[in-house]
Amino acid sequence: MANLKLQGSTYHARLTIPKDVRSKFGNKSELWRTTGTGDKRKAAIIGAEMVAAWKREVYTARTGLNVREWTKEWAKELRQASTKPADDDLPSDREVVEGIMIDQLEIMVQDRQITVPEAKAAFEVAIGRRVVLADHKDDYLKQYRNHNIKTQAAYKAAVERFLKRFDNDQEVTPKNLKLWVDAMANDDNLAAKTITRMIGQAETFWNYLVEYEIVPRDPNPFTHAKLAVPKSATKKNEVKPFTAGEVVEFLRSPVAQTDAQLSLLITLGMYTGARIEELAMLKKAALDLNEEFIHFKGTKTKAAVREVPMHPVLVPILAALVADHSDEYVIHGLNIDARGERGKALGKRFGRLKTDMGFKGRDKVFHSIRKTVGTLLEQAGVVEGVASDILGHEKKTITYGLYSGGSSMQQKRDAVHKIAYPAV
Repeated sequence: MANLKLQGSTYHARLTIPKDVRSKFGNKSELWRTTGTGDKRKAAIIGAEMVAAWKREVYTARTGLNVREWTKEWAKELRQASTKPADDDLPSDREVVEGIMIDQLEIMVQDRQITVPEAKAAFEVAIGRRVVLADHKDDYLKQYRNHNIKTQAAYKAAVERFLKRFDNDQEVTPKNLKLWVDAMANDDNLAAKTITRMIGQAETFWNYLVEYEIVPRDPNPFTHAKLAVPKSATKKNEVKPFTAGEVVEFLRSPVAQTDAQLSLLITLGMYTGARIEELAMLKKAALDLNEEFIHFKGTKTKAAVREVPMHPVLVPILAALVADHSDEYVIHGLNIDARGERGKALGKRFGRLKTDMGFKGRDKVFHSIRKTVGTLLEQAGVVEGVASDILGHEKKTITYGLYSGGSSMQQKRDAVHKIAYPAV
């Protein structure tokens, strides 16, 4: 035992006190006490009890009582302890460590520092009968490190929501999963689509734990639960289009007239149908003034990567912006936030504008302008496949979605030129 030292004919237990908590131990650098015996094997058992008690005092002094950290330290002690007894009359080191840990858990329960279920869970985690799921979160999320910041944040948020409900693998049962799903719908008021995503990402995390043999493969609680979104879950508000006249009114508003960024955002949106983040992240290098088209890199799907012809209204505006070399972005002066997005603040400004103009519901937002463009294309007789290529939508039919190479630039140009608004 490393914490045992022979002084004279008697063994003493010793423990070095970490510097950060020495002030709580009278500034001592070391604790030591005699075991009262010269028999090394007996001294090892007695000394282990003393050192374990001291360690608990150190952890309590440092963190109050962090049961999870305390349990991790015990798990480490158990892994290092030998399972073979040195003598037939003596228990193994592991048995000694387990006995000491049980004694300390009982003391903590008696002192009302933890509850009986918490003590049981801590013991089972320490001996490896339960898995603390949060210990594997960071390794799981590493597989998404090459994804964009927004995607990484979404996966992290989903896993953390799951871990907030389930501390260890034994808690993940079909019944508890169903209760969790019900709570997301009835207590958290999450939309059905969001709940579906949370279920899917939680199951992906569980499958990762199975793949790396952290939790048993069978029985799989997700498979047995057969989870479904409760009917009580709120449905996502369907976004409705603005009329062409309403879009023009936004552009004519005093707010837009004095806010160059907002005015440009609305103008670009009403003639391209692009998403707000696509427009916020649009760089001048993506503009081809010779062929008069815009290359969108997309922010959602493969179909979102597309080339959209410039509407005649946009050509002189974009040409003037390209001539100004003060910023690489088309909409200058916006900051990229922690999630790697550039359009949040501008989107909020549009939100305040539309609210001030009487559109207070969630069914009409900036995305509604995208639907306005889709509506104008449909009303102008543009076929759905061409409109999908302009807006960056996945094509729903097998023929066009799987086998078609897409609309020609001329087809898209003819369609874009049909987008018309009341006099601006």
